[in-house]
Amino acid sequence: MYQLVFGILFFGYAVFIILDIVFANIFAKRYFAYMLAMALGQIIATINAFIFHKYVTFKSPVKGQAVIMEFFRFCTIYIFTFSLSLLLLPFFVEILHLRPHISGAIVILFCTIISYTGHSRFSFNYEKVV
Repeated sequence: MYQLVFGILFFGYAVFIILDIVFANIFAKRYFAYMLAMALGQIIATINAFIFHKYVTFKSPVKGQAVIMEFFRFCTIYIFTFSLSLLLLPFFVEILHLRPHISGAIVILFCTIISYTGHSRFSFNYEKVV
């Protein structure tokens, strides 16, 4: 199970790195490149994570229209961690003067721990919901 969580973490980080490299070559302002990479990477990683967490990590039996509510609960955790990442990434880069890729790794690791805990207790805790 931890291999899957780290796989999802690696996927999210890889998407961030690739997008950051692409956007750094397009936009003159460095902060615009890494913040856009974080935002788009978050959307891609969220959809990927929902699929893998639902069917592999937590093996959720929820089906039908209840999946929409499950996805909504899942997204609330991701909105929280995304908001946190939007605060932490510029803090590490602009205030602590760490490189964006190092900062991204720290932020993604921290948010992954929070995310896993939230999903296990809220998003996919179907016993409390059903």
